[in-house]
Amino acid sequence: MSRNVFRRRTPIEPGPRKGRMLILSVFLALAFVGLIVRAWHLQVRRHKHFEDRSASQHETTITFRASRGAIHDRNGRELALTAMVPSVWTDPRAVKNPAAAAAALAPLLGMDVETLQGRLARSTKEFVWLKRQISPATAAQVTALNLDGVALKQEPRRFYPNRGLAGPLIGFAGIDGIGLEGIERDYDRYLRGKEYTLEGLRDASGRKAMPGGSVPPEHLSGYNVQLTIDARIQQLAESALFEQVKAMRAAGGTVVVMDPQTGDVLAMAQTPVFDPNLFRQAEPGHWRNRLLTDVLEPGSTMKPLLIAAALDLGKVRANQMWDGMHGRIRVGRKWITDVHGVKEMTTLEIIQRSSNVGAVQVAQRIGKQHFHGYLRAYGLGEPTGIGLRGEQAGTLHDYTRWGQIHLATHAYGYNLSVTPLQMVRAISAIANGGKLMRPRLVKQVSDARGKTVEAFPVRVVRRVLQEQAANDAARGMVMVTEKGGTGRRARIPGFVVAGKTGTANKVDPLVGGYSKTKVTSSFEGFVPAQDPRLAMYIVIDEPLEARYGGVVAAPIFASIAREALPYLGVEATEPYVAEDFEHEEWADPAEGLDPQARPWWFEEAVLAGAPAHMVVPDLRGAALSEVVNTAAKLKMHLAIEGAGLVISQRPKAGALLPPDATIAVTMALPGTPPKQKVQ
Repeated sequence: MSRNVFRRRTPIEPGPRKGRMLILSVFLALAFVGLIVRAWHLQVRRHKHFEDRSASQHETTITFRASRGAIHDRNGRELALTAMVPSVWTDPRAVKNPAAAAAALAPLLGMDVETLQGRLARSTKEFVWLKRQISPATAAQVTALNLDGVALKQEPRRFYPNRGLAGPLIGFAGIDGIGLEGIERDYDRYLRGKEYTLEGLRDASGRKAMPGGSVPPEHLSGYNVQLTIDARIQQLAESALFEQVKAMRAAGGTVVVMDPQTGDVLAMAQTPVFDPNLFRQAEPGHWRNRLLTDVLEPGSTMKPLLIAAALDLGKVRANQMWDGMHGRIRVGRKWITDVHGVKEMTTLEIIQRSSNVGAVQVAQRIGKQHFHGYLRAYGLGEPTGIGLRGEQAGTLHDYTRWGQIHLATHAYGYNLSVTPLQMVRAISAIANGGKLMRPRLVKQVSDARGKTVEAFPVRVVRRVLQEQAANDAARGMVMVTEKGGTGRRARIPGFVVAGKTGTANKVDPLVGGYSKTKVTSSFEGFVPAQDPRLAMYIVIDEPLEARYGGVVAAPIFASIAREALPYLGVEATEPYVAEDFEHEEWADPAEGLDPQARPWWFEEAVLAGAPAHMVVPDLRGAALSEVVNTAAKLKMHLAIEGAGLVISQRPKAGALLPPDATIAVTMALPGTPPKQKVQ
C-alpha cells in the first residue's frame, strides 16, 4: 500500500520581509498622493503662471509705427514725403572686439573712433544706435564688413524733393518723425503716423508672424495734407524776389500771392531761405515764416484802404476835388509834405499821386472813430486765422488814444504795424468787391486711400465795403499803373493792373526816430483789375540801389504775374502798346515821413539813454513866436536872420544836437511862400 505523503506547509510568520513590504507599500502610496498633490498644484494653483510662461515663449507683440504723411501742393505735387532708409545699430553683447569694430566702422560712418567704441562696448544694453539714416552705399559697405553684433534697420526719413522751395512755410520734421517747424509742426497731429501694437507668434529662431493679419494698408501712413500753395507760382515768386533783392542789394524781401476771390494763399516767398533737408546748416532765424512773424509800417500802401473806407461811408466822391496845398499841410505843430506838390487833385488821384496831403484831408473828413473801425474791419490789429503758430497781430491802437497827428499819420501808413499777410488780405477785399476772406493755406487732409478726413472750405469773414466803393478804389489803383502814376513798372502786356506803391522810412532805435537812409519799399496790387485772379503784397527791406516802391517792388509784381496768368489760363484782354512799356525813372511821391516825426512806440524826441540830446524839429513855415517857444521847450539857442516866417534852418530837421546847441533860422516877410521840401 502506497502512502501518500503530504508535506504540510508552515504558515508565514511575521518577520523582516513582511515589514519591508509594508514600508514599501506605504511609501508608494505616499508618493502617489504626492504626485496627485503636485499635479493639482501645478495644474490648478500655478495654472496662470505656466500659461503666461508658455505664451511668452511663442507669443509676442509686434509694434508698427506708420510712416509720416505727405504734404502736397494744390495740384498734388509732393512738397514733403517719407522714404525708408537704413540705419546702423548694435547689440553690444554680441560684439567680440569693440576696438576693431570701431576702427572699421568709424571711417564709413564719419564718427569718432572712441565714441563709436564706447557704444559698441555697452554690454548692459541689447540695442544701441550707431548711426541713423545713412545712404544705401554706406549701408552696403557696413554689410560687407560682416561684423558680429552690428546690423542694419530700415526706418523712415523725411525728404523735401524741391529742396528750398517754400522751405520756411513747409518747415521740417526731426529724425524721429516729429514736426518741428512750419506746416510740419502745426499740422503734426495729422501728418504723424500712429503707432500700432499687434499680437503675434514667435518660433524657436525668433522669427515673428501675425496669424490675425497685419495693419490695414490705409493705416500704414499718417494723413496727407494738401496745401493751397501752387508750386509753380511759388517758384515764380521766389525767383523774381531773389533776383530783385540781389539787384537792389537789399537786406531781404517777402512776397505773398493770394487768390482774392477765395482767400487761397498761392505762394509765400521770402529771403533768406533754407533747405529743409539741411535745416541744421541754416541759421534758426531763417526758419521763421517772416510773412507771418515780421511786422512793418505799411506806408502809402495804406491809402487805397483809406479812400475805399471814405467812399463806402459816403463822406467823399470819387471825382471830388481836393486842395493840393502845393504839397504842404499842417497838422498841429507838424508839417506833412508831398515830394511833388500840386494845386488840386481828385479823390482817386490821391491814390494815383500817393499824396500825403490829400490822404490827411480824407482822414480828417471821416474822423478817428470811423477810420479805426474800417481798419479793424480790414483785419488789421488781429491775427488772420490762417492756422499757423507764431502769427503776429500787428499794432493798431484804439482811436481814443489818437491825437490829430495820429489820425494824419495813419492815413499814409505810419503809427501802426501790419504783417504782409494782413495787407494782402485787406487789399483783396477791394479786389473782390468788398469781402474780407479768411486766408486758406490747407485745402484738405486725406488718408492713404485719398478719402477726405477733414476739409477746410473757403470762408467769408465779413463784408467790409459795398461793391461800388471797392470798385471806385480799384479804379484809383489802376490809375497808379497808368501814365502819371507811381507804379507803371507793375504793368503787364495784355492786362489791366491795379496797384499801389509804398516807401516807408524804418525806425532807427539809435536816434529814437525814423532813419533817413533805411526804408522798406513795397507794392500791392491785383490783376486782372476787372476780374482779379492774383493779389500780391511785396516788401523789399533796405534796398540800396533805389528806394521807391514803384522802382524796387513793382517789377517783382510784373515778373510774377506775367508768367502766372497764362499758367492759370487767364487770357489777355488789352492790346499791346510798345511805348507803354518803356521803362522810365519814376519817383514815388511823398511816401517817406518827415524826419522829425516819431514812431508809434516812441513819443518823446530824445535819444534813448541820452535824454539831453534832442532831435531838431522842422521849423520851416513857422512864425517867430512859435520858433521861440519851440526852442525854449527843447532848451536850445536861436540864431535868427530876417523877419516873418522861417524859410530855412541849420541844422536840418532830424539832426541830433547836444545840450545848449544853437539852431540858425532864416526868416522872410509874411506872404513869402515857404520852401518846398524835397525828399
